[in-house]
Amino acid sequence: MNQLLQDFLPVFLVCLASTLGFTQESQNPEKQAKLGLVLEGGGALGLAHIGVIQYLEEHHIPVRYIAGTSMGGLVGGVYATGPNAAELRDVVKGIKWNQVINGQSAYEDLSFRRKQDAREYPSTLEFGLHEGLQFPSGFNSGQQVDLILDRIALPYSEIKSFDELPIPFACVATDLVTRSEHVFRSGPLDVALRSTMSLPGIFSPVRYQGHVYVDGGLLNNFPVSVAKEMGADIILGIHLEVPKLDPEVPLSSFGVLGQSINAVIAANEREAMKGADVVISVPLQDFSSMDYDKADILIKAGYDAAAANSENLASLAVDEAS
Repeated sequence: MNQLLQDFLPVFLVCLASTLGFTQESQNPEKQAKLGLVLEGGGALGLAHIGVIQYLEEHHIPVRYIAGTSMGGLVGGVYATGPNAAELRDVVKGIKWNQVINGQSAYEDLSFRRKQDAREYPSTLEFGLHEGLQFPSGFNSGQQVDLILDRIALPYSEIKSFDELPIPFACVATDLVTRSEHVFRSGPLDVALRSTMSLPGIFSPVRYQGHVYVDGGLLNNFPVSVAKEMGADIILGIHLEVPKLDPEVPLSSFGVLGQSINAVIAANEREAMKGADVVISVPLQDFSSMDYDKADILIKAGYDAAAANSENLASLAVDEAS
């Protein structure tokens, strides 16, 4: 009997060690499926992404990659720099969006000379020394946006790749020179964020190193393909549901143009969503892309939409130690 135990004991210890090693490996975060979070563009509606991120944090669902477009790019880019959901909320809500969209500083913040100019020349037309009277290429030059993005990006001005951020990040812009999608994964972070949210007709395009960038939503507003290229194993996409066009509502020529562009973007989104493993649709039919003053409601809508998908998201959660 003693001889039998002596012969069996080494085999038993090897099996035990192997089993323990397998258990430890299976709980290793590096061995877990890597989740890629895809954030769709949509102006103020993109604030709902913050609510989804808050839910993911509270339920221990780690995000390994973030890919976003337009407002989804801005929210994702800020979150990728390291703040938690509550801090992200404070940053985005702290932006004076009306001033950003209008492209003008608050009157009380202007110098004496600028206040005098504002009173005497209350116009948004641009006067060039050589070109004379010009209409701006966008409704504003994006100066207010630049100031905000500079503060966000400054701590990471020396990084060579967005993979070096606390959460690897990418955002999409449209390059008017090459007439193609451009994915920012390196370079100045502020340029990338400014480009992805440069809405045509609202902000002037971003000119950088021989390229002219505008909002990425024109070509890829739901960048599942980008998240996959980054290395994500599982794709969680956040879709912002908008109201359908009422066929009885009269449309101006600009209205027809806008709705035509929306139809192309929506078709691209539907195709991209087929590549996502989980899609959370946030019902935002009662809101518009300019409802920045309803940030709290939009954020709550995102959180509630994530909670409604708790069963699908539960499999992505990890334990406290992981």
